[in-house]
Amino acid sequence: MEMKQWLRTKSSLLKWVLRLLFAYVCVIVATLALAIISIFITFTFVIIDTISDSTHLGDFAEAYFVPVSEYLWDMFLWLVPGL
Repeated sequence: MEMKQWLRTKSSLLKWVLRLLFAYVCVIVATLALAIISIFITFTFVIIDTISDSTHLGDFAEAYFVPVSEYLWDMFLWLVPGL
């Protein structure tokens, strides 16, 4: 009887540890995905500006997307130990 109760508490603890680990990985993946999308949009705006000989989209990207992508990249590096 005591063995079943001990296994039940260990099983519950293991489930919570796995849930926390899965949530941590999901936060890392979402952060990296948003950073990549932000960088891709910035490069797309710069390429469009180069082709169309204007600077409006590049200025917009530098004002809004570059700080966001830098913040997300820094947060990703902070979340992943050893980088």
